[in-house]
Amino acid sequence: MKQFKFLRIIALTTIFGLFISCDNNDEPIDEPFQMPSKVINKIVIDKDGVKWFATEKGVVSYDGAKWTTFKDNKGPKTDPIADLAFDAATGISKLWLASNVGASSFEFGATSISVLNYKKANSGIMDDNISAIGVDANNVKYFGTSVGLSIFKGTTWDKYLGRKGDGEILSKYKISAISTAKNGFVYAATEGGGISKFKYTDAISGATTLNKPWANGLPSDTIYSMIVYNDTCQWYGTDKGVAHHSSEYTKESWSTFTRTDGLICDTVYAIAKDGSGNIWFGTHKGVSKLHMSIDTTWTSYTTKDGLISNKVNAVAADVDGSIWFGTDEGISSLANGKWTKF
Repeated sequence: MKQFKFLRIIALTTIFGLFISCDNNDEPIDEPFQMPSKVINKIVIDKDGVKWFATEKGVVSYDGAKWTTFKDNKGPKTDPIADLAFDAATGISKLWLASNVGASSFEFGATSISVLNYKKANSGIMDDNISAIGVDANNVKYFGTSVGLSIFKGTTWDKYLGRKGDGEILSKYKISAISTAKNGFVYAATEGGGISKFKYTDAISGATTLNKPWANGLPSDTIYSMIVYNDTCQWYGTDKGVAHHSSEYTKESWSTFTRTDGLICDTVYAIAKDGSGNIWFGTHKGVSKLHMSIDTTWTSYTTKDGLISNKVNAVAADVDGSIWFGTDEGISSLANGKWTKF
């Protein structure tokens, strides 16, 4: 394996869309805050409640009081960030980014930020166009590229194209989301091929594919969003509604929900589970909340209620109980019945 060089923040010349604020006369942008892009692709929230937003022109953070747009010593970058994930070993001190020009990680030290860039030209990653990132409990990284899944364990690279008997779907369809379970299973959702499920230690094992007609409760093989919880439970957002799967067996325990059940729109781009067990769905026409604790009733929200836009690309539940929504026109949050727009 080729060795990678850590770059100190002052010497940094390229980060994939990341605007890094540093101590060489680069300061966070003063208020009033201006988002580098209104289009929000992903939201992750760390254990301290700091919100991280992947935008079409970099990464923005918000700690509840202050917004920070990061930049390097040559000014803002413009690369879109498709996905974000925290490192399982170091937690919030290292964040991984996916973009259309490669992957990167940046690690916060006491006095500086170290950056590591991964591209096809200098690593074992299969392609520079990366649409999704996942990190499992053993700190193995999974990168969804345009030609398949790249796997990074320690210093070793591997790849997986999907189960051969099911057409190697990870090499043929866009990988839209990657989730991992504590029992070791990895789920890679695609836009057109369904979901690839497998385990990885030093090789692939237990591989199967959840797609139609085998997974007969899945409304579509075009999957835009996914969450996995309690090891064997998954929610999938598709172009034809949402599906819940609560079994380790492919054919069993599926439920499907569409507009006829209360979902505001059948095109579902984002899913999040809040601290009360309720499920939130970001769709093309607003947000729907499935109240799991009160007999699976639905509540939906649009711009008439407080959303900044009805096209919701990302949803995240905060540690304080608030819910955050990333749209194509900015950010909205809902806390104690009050909406705030950014």
